[in-house]
Amino acid sequence: MNQSARTFLLAGLIVVILLALHFMPKISIGDTELRRVNVLSDILPEVMQSDDDLNFMPEIPVAPTATDNRNLIAIAADSSASPSQQAAGGPNHPADSTSPQAMAEMPMIPADSNATASTDAAAQAGPTPATNSEGQTLIVDYSGGRAGGMAYFFSQLSRSRQLGRPVRVAYYGDSFIEGDIFTADVREQLQDRFGGCGVGWVDCASQVSGFRTTVVHNTSGIKEYEVVKRPFSNANQGIAQRYFTASDGARITYKGSRVRKHLAQWDKAIFYLRTDGGLRLRTTLNGDTTVTDTISGSNSLQAIMRTAGTAPGDSLQRQRQMASVSYQVQAPGSGTLLFGVALEPFHGVVVDNFSMRGSAGYTLQQIPAATLSQFAAQRPYDLIVVHFGLNVANARQANYSGYTRQMGQAIEHLRQAYPQASILVVSMPDRDQRSGAGLRTMNGVEQLVAYQQIMASEHGVCFYNLFEAMGGRESMKNLVEQGMANRDYTHINFKGGRHLGRLFVESLMATYHSYGY
Repeated sequence: MNQSARTFLLAGLIVVILLALHFMPKISIGDTELRRVNVLSDILPEVMQSDDDLNFMPEIPVAPTATDNRNLIAIAADSSASPSQQAAGGPNHPADSTSPQAMAEMPMIPADSNATASTDAAAQAGPTPATNSEGQTLIVDYSGGRAGGMAYFFSQLSRSRQLGRPVRVAYYGDSFIEGDIFTADVREQLQDRFGGCGVGWVDCASQVSGFRTTVVHNTSGIKEYEVVKRPFSNANQGIAQRYFTASDGARITYKGSRVRKHLAQWDKAIFYLRTDGGLRLRTTLNGDTTVTDTISGSNSLQAIMRTAGTAPGDSLQRQRQMASVSYQVQAPGSGTLLFGVALEPFHGVVVDNFSMRGSAGYTLQQIPAATLSQFAAQRPYDLIVVHFGLNVANARQANYSGYTRQMGQAIEHLRQAYPQASILVVSMPDRDQRSGAGLRTMNGVEQLVAYQQIMASEHGVCFYNLFEAMGGRESMKNLVEQGMANRDYTHINFKGGRHLGRLFVESLMATYHSYGY
């Protein structure tokens, strides 16, 4: 058989397989209905739902109320805990320019002089308001004053310039935040208020590097593996649910960006990797200073931190910032896995974007506990955000208890590694679809939002209702009409990210001030 015939045969087989998938009945795993494969969606007329179809859903579950935690003390670390248990502030932080004493001193700071850590006091304080007098959606805290509530993050923010390291936010999400959309503006506004610079975490390679404008990123000789694709080894993954392998001579380059403030330069670059067989890492800083590190083999996470030092010929020896950093991986030994590089400040705030297209979020529980603990010791986070739902909401599904049960396990998995960190569940946004009555919020969205809030309550963490904050029903349609979202009525663009990022930070700050700061 000649090459042309083989090509047509292969194409025919693919078409047959896709058509077979198209006509397969709906499949559910537990309580979650999988999306139907619809390869003919671009050529078949869109099915218009009737008003009856739009109203078939049962009532939305009632969201739980929370006690008022604004007068509760931030939970401090147990000084007798191990370094991994003290990950948010323990002494073993070689990547941070922080003294062991400063890192070990986790505060018990009252929001005011009448603060109390009593759970009974929390129960008597009354419910946390969902909105304030200005109509801003507030963060609802279900912690009852225990670890996981916002008090710890807010206390860290209040002393961001004295902490001895940056206040770090880990923001996990799906394609809604891909390319640093939304998180770029959250980062910028927090750095405006609390100081800081740099884009934070950047993977060693990325399929959206050309789309992400907050950093200029180029690679060669790097192979990517991520949790939503096969092959993939759960045991190899890092904190971003990816890992990378490198050929001899592989290169990775990062340069600053001016699309948002505070991104053109940063104070330090930290390369996270693991290598059994060792390697050499040749680092070029600002294009004029090159350093080569010989890294010994280890089965633990390693963090190689570099600053730009002083400019050549500067007699005053002034510390300069970094505008570019380039790495060359030489002679990588067996078991060499690369994870990512953090471009961040000495002080202030940094927000790490951990987006994963196609993810429902619950795979976070598959990150090995030992890996998370090692990252927690090297890279403590003060706030962990989980923001998923686009790949879960289903127009024919109302009960999401199976999904939130799995997401709850992921939250507890993160909490075990970062026992002090504040944990915030951000609801899925509005998502619209066409119907006989026009564009309407997709069935199942409001149910999923309610289940996400119930999940936050059950696990004693915090909740932000993005669906309501952006305007509730049909708000995505309104964003599309204003040029802030794509015509899939699901994803925002950079303009929409700026708008929603501002709403989120305003809500965050309103809640922060309500705690007495």
